[in-house]
Amino acid sequence: MVKEIRVVKALIRYKDKYLLLKKTEDMFFPENIGKWECVGGIIEEGETSQQTIIEEVKGETNLKFRIIKKLPTIRMTDENYDSNCDVYLLEADTDKVTLSSEHSDYSWVKPEDVKNLDLVLYASLLLEYFNNPEKYL
Repeated sequence: MVKEIRVVKALIRYKDKYLLLKKTEDMFFPENIGKWECVGGIIEEGETSQQTIIEEVKGETNLKFRIIKKLPTIRMTDENYDSNCDVYLLEADTDKVTLSSEHSDYSWVKPEDVKNLDLVLYASLLLEYFNNPEKYL
């Protein structure tokens, strides 16, 4: 049986670069450990995607930020999971990140360099935004 989950991700910008974090844990896809991802998490029952992304960014990075806009939702599916992923574009006040235990490293990268990193499963769907910055970012 396919499990439906609601997920949210943030593309966090500071100047002309975007934040990626290196995972240390993953309850759904252990093969993601050690790979790069954008900040995000599962939207809990009763929460909005905006509430979740605010909590996730604070918890995973301790950044101060403002929401610029909501980007088009993407859908991620495989044989076990079917998830809709809301995506927000955020502007950070600084590039100084305080990591939670969920991540071991962070990097601020230009949109065109994201595709060269070892990304988590499904991060390729986010490449649509980075590959078309004039349209989305």
